[in-house]
Amino acid sequence: MILFLYGEDSFRSNQKMRELKNKFLMSDHSGSGLSVFDYEEKNQKQNLVDVLGTPNLLAPKRLVIVKNLLSAGTETEKKEIVGYLERRKEEIREDKDLIIVFWEKDRPKKSDKLQAVLESAAKIQKFEKLNGLKLGQWIARRIKEIDPRCGISRIALEKLILYVGNDIADADREIEKLANYAAGRMIKGEDVELLVKADLNVNIFNTIDALAENDKKRAAHLLQEHLSKGEDPFYVFSMFIHQFRNLLKVTDLKEQYRSNEFAIAKASGLHPFVVKKSLAQLRNFSSEKLKKIYQKLQDYDIRIKTGKIDIRLALNKFIAEL
Repeated sequence: MILFLYGEDSFRSNQKMRELKNKFLMSDHSGSGLSVFDYEEKNQKQNLVDVLGTPNLLAPKRLVIVKNLLSAGTETEKKEIVGYLERRKEEIREDKDLIIVFWEKDRPKKSDKLQAVLESAAKIQKFEKLNGLKLGQWIARRIKEIDPRCGISRIALEKLILYVGNDIADADREIEKLANYAAGRMIKGEDVELLVKADLNVNIFNTIDALAENDKKRAAHLLQEHLSKGEDPFYVFSMFIHQFRNLLKVTDLKEQYRSNEFAIAKASGLHPFVVKKSLAQLRNFSSEKLKKIYQKLQDYDIRIKTGKIDIRLALNKFIAEL
């Protein structure tokens, strides 16, 4: 059997790979049938094709994990495994004693011969970034895995997603912390406020609230708070772009779904809480004004990237000129 695991959500794809490895080691306690190749680590001690083509007399069942071959392997290494798979892919498919797992920590950036062979020969699992309702469902399931007695309230879930965004690795660390703290009870909103450090996204909402209310003084003060805490000004700018893009998405769907938060969330891929906050902000932004603001952000983005304006000056001018 050949498996191909990849996607932007490397946390979940890596978790799947570990599950396969742990399941295999439950029957092969010595690990003699396990081979791992990571092509980001140069100077591999063994040759992949040699290992695949040589039966293991001590362990008839074998698991071969091949990491980052597409992204970090040489053309010679990839050509060699392509030839092997093309010759033997039907045989490997039917071999119940051999599992080959190809794992990439990201989405492959370009299609090549090896990727084409894997897509035709392997069972593929793509791990895309989770957003909106899917992210909420994953968090609820993960909490139950850590402590079946534990749950999370709707408010706590909304706050957690707002605080950590869709970074699954960060979310997992915070979930474990919250589940251990709750010790079998329902996780509440105040638990999230106490234990989880708010992501920059939360404070960006406050800054945009100030802009929506035409309170430039407060918006400028909040911007300086971001920067004085050592937050990357380029990231702050990207979050302005991100949230105004969200506002444009929501305003386009607002009339169609009659301001129904959950319908808009499903159509846009945004979390219902983000949609709720965006709908509140839209009371002070016309569609025409939003488009002008977004165009201004794009203009500044080009000027920043071409070195025509300093990033900090651009942030301050953006607020002052609204």
